[in-house]
Amino acid sequence: MNGVQIKKVSFIAPSTCLPRCEKGLVSKTIRRLKKILGPVEIELSPHLFSSDELIDHVTAPLEDRAENFKKSIRNADLIISVAGGTGAEDILFKIDRKDYQVIKKRKPIFIGFSDFTFLLNDIHYNSHIPAIYFPTLRLGPGNFKKMSDLLFDQPIFYHGTLWLTDPPPRRVSGIPLGGNLSTFVNYLNRKDPPTYNWKKYVLFIEDIQIDVEDLHRMVAALRRHKVFNEIKALVVGSLAYYNKNGNYRYLQREHLRFIRNYLQDIIKKRKERGNPLPILAVSNFGHNIPEDLMAVPIGGYVSIDRYKNITFRLHHPRRNNGRKSGA
Repeated sequence: MNGVQIKKVSFIAPSTCLPRCEKGLVSKTIRRLKKILGPVEIELSPHLFSSDELIDHVTAPLEDRAENFKKSIRNADLIISVAGGTGAEDILFKIDRKDYQVIKKRKPIFIGFSDFTFLLNDIHYNSHIPAIYFPTLRLGPGNFKKMSDLLFDQPIFYHGTLWLTDPPPRRVSGIPLGGNLSTFVNYLNRKDPPTYNWKKYVLFIEDIQIDVEDLHRMVAALRRHKVFNEIKALVVGSLAYYNKNGNYRYLQREHLRFIRNYLQDIIKKRKERGNPLPILAVSNFGHNIPEDLMAVPIGGYVSIDRYKNITFRLHHPRRNNGRKSGA
């Protein structure tokens, strides 16, 4: 794994706690990780199933959640956020330069989903190491092999659903960025936002239970940050709560239609100047997806061809240990 051996895994809960009925799911995830990694030491945060007395939708007071995070980055090789919700952003108030120096030196692998988007992208931006966007407790038979290959820096493969634009004339490759759309927009909408060289990135977005007006506000915010002017490609996952028998497909089509129409002027301008913006819809990236759930290595490597084939690696195949990033 690029010279990195995972000896200790830390499960943390920086946001919303798990219901106690999911203790068995945590145990099952640990067993599956040990099949991938071999004998490893497991550390469970004391806050996995707790609730703060004053703010009951987070697991513990900020000081306790931040202390647990700081301990994990100094001791663990693989750090897993067990749930989304709200609260991961708070920890940024407590992370300092020394913490990022520790992360940059030790290079632990982070895995998280949804609300953890904030920290995954900030960790990549400040320490130049990749992290994995994936709900780890969904590590089942269908994605076990892919997660194993990704952790050991082997390529993994997915397939897109629909081009919302013309397919790219040649293979597009770059650095994956993004995650949950609402959280990523919040990440950019800071007093001192990160300054990305967008030319190097492929943006992945997904969300849950948002309507078209919500989507409008968030995509407008990305336009304000000039994201779409230069990114190599945009990959759009599920933007509604997936269900097999409801109106999910209608809502998803409505959201995709809006994105294509709202960005039409940018799509046209970029095509005219010979720098097209490919937009690909995928069906297996998002919340509550039942099969072949996509794991995206934020800050890693992705390539997409005109036939909608998507290849990920944890590190760029031509970079040494992924130490260089486009941030």
